[in-house]
Amino acid sequence: MTIYHPTELVKSQDVIIRVGSITSTTRPVITQSGATFTVSGAPTLYTLQAATTASMAFNDNNTEFYVLGGGGFTDSVVVTAGATASVTTYFQKDVDGAVFVPNSFDEAFQVVAASRYDKNAEVYFEVNKQLGSSGTTFFYDRVAYVGRVSNLNESYPADNLVEVTFDVMSRGRIGIHQNAQETGSIIPTAPNA
Repeated sequence: MTIYHPTELVKSQDVIIRVGSITSTTRPVITQSGATFTVSGAPTLYTLQAATTASMAFNDNNTEFYVLGGGGFTDSVVVTAGATASVTTYFQKDVDGAVFVPNSFDEAFQVVAASRYDKNAEVYFEVNKQLGSSGTTFFYDRVAYVGRVSNLNESYPADNLVEVTFDVMSRGRIGIHQNAQETGSIIPTAPNA
């Protein structure tokens, strides 16, 4: 039996979800190399600060084949791969200004909410799990991809907050970085600006 030390476990409070709006017809290019990736053309990223739950699923599609003389056993090869993130968050207004402006959402929520009227809108989506730090350098397990917000649902429970659930389904290459480094923590301490 193996006993794990509590500091070895990554807590959900240390998971940061960031989104960025892709405003042109050119997607950011993700280049994977081993356990790291680079991104060229990434948009400005905003932290989704009102998220309450999130999950990530990696989906592989296989094609089965039979080899002549292989004894009748099947084999398979992965032909496509994708990722889907499911997020539950709260409908959030912009709170970094002194005066509320009509139709002003929190910057991260605005990126997601654009899919309600623009069915071609794509987002750059990142999930960062903080692994630890060394001085002012913080390390993250990072998954990033360009995706499409779909299945957006709003619920209006009586005497409660407006809740929004949505999926971000990948389009193109998925980047996975097992040791992404940032100078300073990306855990938000103030509203998006």
